[in-house]
Amino acid sequence: MNYTIPVIFLLFSCNLLAQDFELLRIQTAYYPNQAIEESLIDTEVGFLEWSGRIAIPQVLKGKRTILVHRLGYSNLRVDTDSNFGSTTMEDTKHYHSIFYSFGLIKILSPQWRLLISLNPTLASDFSDPLSNNDLLFQGSAIAMKTKNTRFQYGFGVAYTTRFGRQLVAPAGMLKYNTPKLALEILVPTVLSVVFNRQQKFNYGLAVNLNGGLFNNTGENPATSALIDEAAYSRLNIGPTFAFKLNEALKIDLTGGMAVGRRLELIDSAEEILDRTPEAGPFFRLGLSVIPPGKNEDVPSINL
Repeated sequence: MNYTIPVIFLLFSCNLLAQDFELLRIQTAYYPNQAIEESLIDTEVGFLEWSGRIAIPQVLKGKRTILVHRLGYSNLRVDTDSNFGSTTMEDTKHYHSIFYSFGLIKILSPQWRLLISLNPTLASDFSDPLSNNDLLFQGSAIAMKTKNTRFQYGFGVAYTTRFGRQLVAPAGMLKYNTPKLALEILVPTVLSVVFNRQQKFNYGLAVNLNGGLFNNTGENPATSALIDEAAYSRLNIGPTFAFKLNEALKIDLTGGMAVGRRLELIDSAEEILDRTPEAGPFFRLGLSVIPPGKNEDVPSINL
């Protein structure tokens, strides 16, 4: 398959550095235990994330329409330690997300492209058999203009759960590249600046918002409340480093602070049990498989 055209126009690779189209990506992130901000019980919460995804671009006849199929899985492990005087309670909960993303890229003119993404998702603890409550729908639509070889921008709308809620949010993008620097802003989820971008080793600063909404079954051990949903989000800020092992493999490391964190458990009466931890450090490690050839001008979107 010829990847030149889809790599140039693809907006759906969803990686922080966003300088290469990723056929395959595996990553993990660790958030050490932090105290809950507002709790009558001495409680700490920590997270472990890991995920994998694969992307397959498809150029239709005429090369003015490009389809991008993505399939991915993510796992969020929530570790809770509660201290009730002389009694300590430990609880671990796993939340899963399985998604298929259908991306349509329509080339309207040499300057304008329309990008549409539809993302049905199963998001649940999967403790019970599948039901309609496990299914979510997300999507986005962006109109993108290529001003010149260095500058691109776009605007649109997204229906997303990255805030830990299903909501409609304005979407926008700005991408500016030079031989030594790449600036990318994806509203409302990503800001990244990468230096030394055309070399094997590059570095920069990344700000990334992510989260999800999961169907939950069972009780919360600390309160015995019947929990229907779990809402999770965090904003990661810190330096990022990437190294190309060869033409096809890249490894990246990011660390810093996770701020604006939120973990809310929503019970059957729609009351919210706040389990939001304080800001704390995080560490993330990723491995990507990149198709050979020049694809450093990939614009990407992460909604």
